[in-house]
Amino acid sequence: MNRLKDYDWDGYTINLYKDEQGDFLAHLVELPNVSAFGDTPEEALDELYEAYEGMKECYLADGESLPVALSKLAVK
Repeated sequence: MNRLKDYDWDGYTINLYKDEQGDFLAHLVELPNVSAFGDTPEEALDELYEAYEGMKECYLADGESLPVALSKLAVK
């Protein structure tokens, strides 16, 4: 079982909540198309991280830069 701090989210903000059906949903605020769900918060985060890693691979394969995380914009 992984915890939020076990992953490198590159500064992106994560929204994790429980829906009306009892599933846990997780998504990256700055990347709304990257989302996942699971029966537990840990499962949702595990799935979200896999989706995030896949999205990063697609950006790199296309020669595109990733959108900048809000936390990194605030540092500048």
